[in-house]
Amino acid sequence: TQRRSSGPLPKRSPPTPAPTMSNQPQPVQSFDVGKDPTLSSSFPVNMYADNAAASQENGASERLLGRPRVLLMGGSRCGKTSIYRVVFHKMSPHETLFIDSTTKVGKTDVHNSSFVDLQLWDFPASATLKELSSENAAALSEASAIVYIVDAQDDQGLAHAPARFRTIAEAAMEKNPNMMFEIFIHKVDGLNDDTKTQALSSLQERVRREMGNAQKERIRASYHLTSIYDHSVFEAFSKVVQRLTWNLSTLENMLDILVARSRMEKAFLFDVVSKIYVATDSTPVDVQTYEICSDMIDVVIDISCIYGAQQSDSEAIAYDDQSGSIIRLSNDTVLYLHEVSRYLALVCLIKSKNFERSGVLEYNVEAFRKSVKEFEKMHARAKASRSKRIAARQ
Repeated sequence: TQRRSSGPLPKRSPPTPAPTMSNQPQPVQSFDVGKDPTLSSSFPVNMYADNAAASQENGASERLLGRPRVLLMGGSRCGKTSIYRVVFHKMSPHETLFIDSTTKVGKTDVHNSSFVDLQLWDFPASATLKELSSENAAALSEASAIVYIVDAQDDQGLAHAPARFRTIAEAAMEKNPNMMFEIFIHKVDGLNDDTKTQALSSLQERVRREMGNAQKERIRASYHLTSIYDHSVFEAFSKVVQRLTWNLSTLENMLDILVARSRMEKAFLFDVVSKIYVATDSTPVDVQTYEICSDMIDVVIDISCIYGAQQSDSEAIAYDDQSGSIIRLSNDTVLYLHEVSRYLALVCLIKSKNFERSGVLEYNVEAFRKSVKEFEKMHARAKASRSKRIAARQ
């Protein structure tokens, strides 16, 4: 693990690639996005402008510019509170055994970064949206997503889940037609692979039958197999956050360019606090790749806590703008981590032969880093503009 001791990354001119090395990493031209429309680059000048204009025309996208509200619902002891405590509060999975059952609606603000900025509402098992709508009609209409949790080891809960989900979904759609739905089939750590697959397909079929043809087109849910004892719950919540991220396609497009130009195998943009990946490139996500990239964040922070700061520096933090790491694996692969912003990290998987031109890689990562920061500024301006419009209406 490497930690730069002082000073920012050196500014270097992009290497001029030889024409015969097209299969090698190539530099991305760096520039201030949107400042020079005549400049040719791999990062298009109008990348942000086009997507931002489209988002402003879409009511659902505009709603996401504020703080998304996610409702956690499900049966009794299904693991709603345990999930968000483990993911966002870093609680040990074994400590969740001592959490009391939820008896009233609990609200938790999560503000790790500009992309992981949520308000979680934890509903008790006995509560329904219809019962709460009289007092919280305005608040519920502003909710962005409902995460419905089903205990995979509770046969009775599985039997009643489709009907209860339909009741909740129909009530939610009356308040907000743009509501998104996610179903977590939880506590699958005690099941074998065949049982997991059977539980997933069975629940999907019963929910489709319960919804009927009319509601099936209006209410579409994504399904995830989760457990707090592995990375599956983090990956599932990553998908939830991505669906709530304003202009996600811009981040994915930038990662695609970075992966193609740097000859990477895979790249993730992680929220360092929760280890949720807010974006990745367009190649399919392999579970083992995600797990090893996620674990790399823990390795970097743990070693930085021990060796990164001087003993006399009491205000030093374990992750800052000088944080970075290179880990060479035994399968001829390199794990590469680079700080992007205070709470974001780029974690990549690269073949050793493509890592030989590390100067090109660092140059491309720096160009990506600057583009993400520009995107964050545009995101902040869009949120401020929306807040002013809401205040003007009131």
